[in-house]
Amino acid sequence: MLRVVSDREVAREAARVNLSALLLGQPRVVPSEGRFIAGPLRDALTRAGEDLGVIRRAVSRLLERTSPAIERLRVPVDRGLGRGR
Repeated sequence: MLRVVSDREVAREAARVNLSALLLGQPRVVPSEGRFIAGPLRDALTRAGEDLGVIRRAVSRLLERTSPAIERLRVPVDRGLGRGR
């Protein structure tokens, strides 16, 4: 969780909530991919109390999914400059 949340206490609470969900047969509440800012995540986790559905909705609004930038190499145009004439 520390890769997702930089604050150790918030990461610990997110892991506790995830474990509660997994024990109930539900998917993770706080996904392991993406990034969370500790303050808003802490608020989302504490505001809903123990209701996993409310926590899930609050957390889903915070998730910043950053898709990796796809960089394509530009193929140099061969204009015949390197050929011997």
